[in-house]
Amino acid sequence: MENILFKYMEDRFNKADSEKKKAKTDLPFITISREYGCPSKDIAELLVRKINSHLYLKNNVQSWSVISKEILEVTSKELSVDTKRIQKFMNVENRSTIDEILNSLSEKYYHSDKKIKNTLSVIISDFAKKGNVVIVGRGGVCVTHHLKNGIHIRLTAPIEWRAERILTYKKYHSVEEAKNVAMEIDAKRSELMKIMSNNSFNNSFFDISYNCMTFSNEEIADSIIYHLGLKGRILI
Repeated sequence: MENILFKYMEDRFNKADSEKKKAKTDLPFITISREYGCPSKDIAELLVRKINSHLYLKNNVQSWSVISKEILEVTSKELSVDTKRIQKFMNVENRSTIDEILNSLSEKYYHSDKKIKNTLSVIISDFAKKGNVVIVGRGGVCVTHHLKNGIHIRLTAPIEWRAERILTYKKYHSVEEAKNVAMEIDAKRSELMKIMSNNSFNNSFFDISYNCMTFSNEEIADSIIYHLGLKGRILI
């Protein structure tokens, strides 16, 4: 992750390099959005390994990378704030009515959240425009759905299947508790989508949706590569 962060910051503050790379706009990118409990990270990493190991590159030698937490790290550095502050914004924490009223009256708070949102949008767009990247979560589809070289993936699965999977790596007491947590996080992610898209988000932003219960990680990764090939973005 440190190498990715260093390269991003170097490019961002090196104007000559940035200008030179502006012409490089034909590289593809992928966004992956998921319901909580779907194996987005595993699929993204498998996808990148498959693309890089088989040299599925077209007219360039830039290898692919997975980006997720790096977006928070870069935003934190750009704004000189702790990553916890960025994470709090992205978690869309529930607030009481009185809290919302007080926050709306706080110009400092309003501008702080607005600046975080705008900075996140710029950074996500920058990563997408550089290309050959899989952006996992972080409202990536909302910021980049209008860019022509992207393919936007949605991972879903029945809540029962996701709850059972969550129990294998999270310490919840029951399937029912895991289901409740999953639904709560799904709701927060939906709210983040609205915020990052200025309330314009809808399912038409996604190009392809996969049911993780009925498709294996391998099948999903291979299918995404196939569709990248159909778009002429990689050689298959």
